[in-house]
Amino acid sequence: MTGKLLYIIALLWLPAFASSYLVKVEGEIDLPLAAYVEDSLARAEAEGAAGVVLWVDTPGGRIDAAMRISDAVLNTPLPTLAVVKNAFSAGALVSLSAEQVAMLPGSEIGAALPINVSPVSEPTAADRKYISAFKAKFRAVAEARGRPADLAEAMVDPDIEIEGVVAKGEPLTLTAARAVELGIADFECASLSEALEKAGFDPEVVTLEIPTRIKVARVLTSMYVAPLLLGLGLLGLLIEFFTPGFGVAGLLGVLLLGLYFAGGLMVGMSGVVEVALFLAGVALLLAEMFLIPGFGVAGIGGLAALAASIYLTFGDQALMVGSITVIIGAIGLFVAFRYLPRTRAAHALVLNGAIGEQAPPRERLQSLLGAIGVAASDLRPAGVARFGERKVDVVTEGEYVPKGSRIRVVEVEGARVVVRPEEE
Repeated sequence: MTGKLLYIIALLWLPAFASSYLVKVEGEIDLPLAAYVEDSLARAEAEGAAGVVLWVDTPGGRIDAAMRISDAVLNTPLPTLAVVKNAFSAGALVSLSAEQVAMLPGSEIGAALPINVSPVSEPTAADRKYISAFKAKFRAVAEARGRPADLAEAMVDPDIEIEGVVAKGEPLTLTAARAVELGIADFECASLSEALEKAGFDPEVVTLEIPTRIKVARVLTSMYVAPLLLGLGLLGLLIEFFTPGFGVAGLLGVLLLGLYFAGGLMVGMSGVVEVALFLAGVALLLAEMFLIPGFGVAGIGGLAALAASIYLTFGDQALMVGSITVIIGAIGLFVAFRYLPRTRAAHALVLNGAIGEQAPPRERLQSLLGAIGVAASDLRPAGVARFGERKVDVVTEGEYVPKGSRIRVVEVEGARVVVRPEEE
């Protein structure tokens, strides 16, 4: 009886001795980071943590990811404290979502104007509807935590002017002292331990490190690595389809596209719908290239499906990702068809004998200059041509030439034979 009573007393007192859990909101705010924060909060609740401390040091990031983190912090029943080293843009929303906000020396919070980022131009302010939506979210979070809603809105909208605080034309950014003075933050502190003491948290914290899975996903889904994987992956498949046999280019294309989808699948950014749309888009484009001359409904549908897949995966960063992908693909195609046939590496990309015989030696190819032949396959722009009884790999100057068309050799550079349609 005494042992059971002691056990019950120990259970009742256990929460009082539980530690707080430290969750790191560092670097760019993205969907993998949002998944890490959500998982960490769920773990803290399940394991009976005394509270959750958010260590915030971020330049900002995705709006949708910040909203997911904000909602998770607002909805947790555990006491929450944000210790701010720097909280710009989306990081400001995350910080304001905590019950208490502590500012470290030299820290700042604010500058949350949504912007559009393009690889070919300077960043610009987002459309007013996005600014309005983000501003409303800041107001809602500020009201939920009893902070000045007008100051929270001014962090997002540069058109808001507050006398003595911020002039019209720039979003509000506050230093540590100013944030505390205006009620955006609760207090200043010199260190994490001091922040814990002032907030009434236990000085002992359990740090929840970012899992390797999340770290890998953050790299693979970043808006610079993801379009690189996507662009080079598609390029590898295109080169493979334009050349006979199956070799290194196809294998690399499949591997890179696999990594592209793996990053999203790890953290829920990509699912069945996104993958299905992508595969459908590739299939439609291939049908347009190999089955339907010209460019029509299938090509447009393929591009639309690819765009939808990218948008559903990357949200407000889709334009940036798509733009970089197109640039990489265009440059890659130019380099591949302009210079690759001249290199030794080109021999590893295809299997010899795909057309029944090995390619003629270079000195024999020179004799073809000016020769007239027939396209033995569709040239898109690469393919096979017949000159008498001789079959040769050729490439056009970029145009599509259907099978059976008369062609003339206009240039021979090493193993690269360039042809042009010959008028009847």
